[in-house]
Amino acid sequence: MVVGIDIGGTNTDAAIVCEKIETLKLPNELGLGEVLKKLSERTDLKKEKIVVSTSLPLNLIVGKYHEIPTLTILIPGYGLNYSSHGVVLDGYVNHRGDVIDDLNVSKLKSVLENCKAYENIAIAGKFSVRNPTLEIKAYDFARKYFSPEKIALSYPLGELNYPLRINTTILNAKIKKVVYEVTELVRKYSNCFFYYKGDGGIIPYKLALDNPSLLYNSSAAAVALGAYYLSKVKSGVVIDIGGTTTDFVIMENGNPKLIEKVEIVGKKTLVRCVDSVSIPYGGDSLIDNDIQPKRLDKPVAFGGKHITLTDALNCIGYEIGDASKSKRAWKDKIVSIEKAEEVVKKFILTICEVVKSFNVDTIIGTGYLAKYIIPAVGRELNIKYIIPKHHEAANAVGVAISRISLTLYARYDTERGKTVYNGEVFKCEFKKGSVPEDEVIIETAKEKVRTLAKEFGAEEEDIKEVKLIYFNSYTVVRAGIKRGKIADVVVQIEPGISSKYLKNG
Repeated sequence: MVVGIDIGGTNTDAAIVCEKIETLKLPNELGLGEVLKKLSERTDLKKEKIVVSTSLPLNLIVGKYHEIPTLTILIPGYGLNYSSHGVVLDGYVNHRGDVIDDLNVSKLKSVLENCKAYENIAIAGKFSVRNPTLEIKAYDFARKYFSPEKIALSYPLGELNYPLRINTTILNAKIKKVVYEVTELVRKYSNCFFYYKGDGGIIPYKLALDNPSLLYNSSAAAVALGAYYLSKVKSGVVIDIGGTTTDFVIMENGNPKLIEKVEIVGKKTLVRCVDSVSIPYGGDSLIDNDIQPKRLDKPVAFGGKHITLTDALNCIGYEIGDASKSKRAWKDKIVSIEKAEEVVKKFILTICEVVKSFNVDTIIGTGYLAKYIIPAVGRELNIKYIIPKHHEAANAVGVAISRISLTLYARYDTERGKTVYNGEVFKCEFKKGSVPEDEVIIETAKEKVRTLAKEFGAEEEDIKEVKLIYFNSYTVVRAGIKRGKIADVVVQIEPGISSKYLKNG
């Protein structure tokens, strides 16, 4: 059994997936703690695997990105001017991972003693992914002024691209506290807790604490895989009608389309996630003479004070919540039933315009309003539409049925006798000075990521195939003698639906 939880813009959805699927939807105003309490009444959470998608908290932080002051400490080394990005400290780790110059501790102390204006701190060294010593040293000093949930380091990101690593580390510093808070809450209920990534895979919570940007856009990834699992439709566009927004995700051969190096608040990052499109309208969108791109409250039909799109649907004949309340409120404020028809029609046509841009022949509807809206979209466009069972919580189902997905950034340096895995330095598996074959190096990296995934509880079937993302190697020759070999490898257990559920689905 797996419990999947997705925190959306309006509601938190949960799914208990075993031989059958049981779903739960609660308004966000109750809080995640209440969702966990409700779930604990249905199953013993301490004995079950819990996976959480947290796009909403991250999106809220990103929405006020510039209001959260971050102290950025950079250790770029020689010849690079990064003063416009943050406070630059002397200290240098070279491309081989050797510490050439130690950290300028006195300047760091001076900066930290005057850091009261900042809410968090980001620390990034140019070659820290090959030796994090200076970043860790800076972290030890920063701990005297900031708690761990307010400090982000760059080396766990793995990738060498320094400008993008800086941007991603700053993003992580701003959102890390939110992820810590969610983690502490869920751990009170679960001994087996994972987060859901924005590319459609699962990671242990500890990895998310080091790099919370991995969770960016996770709700879109969840709904895409959930829709595929529930509908068995491999290609088309998933339309997820939520309370605050309506999201669109392209599916190609059973997988959502992914994008690399996502731009967030105008800055390119190392974030990899599902490619999605959103419109700012959903079931809770305010109706004030026309549909507005904002949410003030839940629908009147569910006890809210402001008329919404959901209430408009009730006025044209649907029964969602307490439809009589919707009709009374509509009559008191707007009077015209034709206006309700007009608002709903506008929403449907807005969805149609987005779908046309994708050039697909099938749409899969999810979200609590899907069964009311998607048939009209299908008829308007004259294309096939599907509304699968459990469509209202397809996102939570997607969270529950996905597999563990890990990316390993590996560097082997047999001349120095060391290996670096995701920024951490270890003794090399190969004999010092040896020149192993490329195929052997690649297989060693693949076996390492399999071992890590097993330690986190991955299914054997899910880790058989490991994808090679990047490989480069060269032999080190000095004075005409081969001294060793250096190889950079990136391998990945790809995201997707767990083999366990593919068999059962």
